[in-house]
Amino acid sequence: MPITAGIRLVTMLLDHFFMTIIALIFFLPGMISGFAEAFNVSHEQTGDAMLSGPAKYLAAFGFALYFCKDIFNGRSIAKRIFRLQVVDKKTGRPASPFQTLIRNFFCIFWPVEVIVALLNTSRRLGDRVARTKLVHYARTTAPRPLNFSQVLLAVVVAYGLGILVILVIPSPQPAKMDFRETSFNQAASTELEQLLADSLGQYLVPDVRIYDTVNKSSKKYVSVILRLRENYISDDESYQQLRQQTTRLIYSRYPRETITGRTKYVYQSGGRLQLSSETIGTGWPAR
Repeated sequence: MPITAGIRLVTMLLDHFFMTIIALIFFLPGMISGFAEAFNVSHEQTGDAMLSGPAKYLAAFGFALYFCKDIFNGRSIAKRIFRLQVVDKKTGRPASPFQTLIRNFFCIFWPVEVIVALLNTSRRLGDRVARTKLVHYARTTAPRPLNFSQVLLAVVVAYGLGILVILVIPSPQPAKMDFRETSFNQAASTELEQLLADSLGQYLVPDVRIYDTVNKSSKKYVSVILRLRENYISDDESYQQLRQQTTRLIYSRYPRETITGRTKYVYQSGGRLQLSSETIGTGWPAR
């Protein structure tokens, strides 16, 4: 009996749902780190925590498990629910660990895979490459003996593919300015900080860091954190007035064309945090 398009589509969606939930477990440390970083307002230029550093290598296990979802006897969670099985097209025996790995790697081309699977419910694109097909599970089909070395090797290869996917998939990265940490100018930082405090102290508490050297540029790097006494960010008119006054004061000491940097307006009360960030000067790298 042929597999209906409805069952095929539901199986694909359910498999994707289950494996995404499982894969997210390995993304959680990076996600938690990213959320924690968002509440840590500082002068540091932060990156994309979820897919960088050690978190990147842990997240790759999530992709590896996704690619290996049919590795045991050709049956994923959804395929067990709907009594389906991936088998070798020629022998009819359960697909080997590497066949299922090759088959599922093509899930990264999911739009094409969905179209091909609905046109031929037994063989999507990955099946054609791996020489497999999807059939109704029969209890009379002898299960493939579990070969731990094959399973382990398939998981290792899947992990490598996971790393490859993370490296290839575009990941938005915040623009960063390449300034020299050793060029920090304490006197200039204190001077601009005092200017802002004298003029706007009733509205905010300034924190300024100025670096005299930006690589491949003659500009200074200016980083300003403004901790607001009231939540002016939520009132657009008040925020724009405050922003204009702040920018005018900064440019009165450092003309726009001589600096590059960022201002952060922060309002924090209890567990509530609101943040607005803007570039100042010229020459900020494009995102």
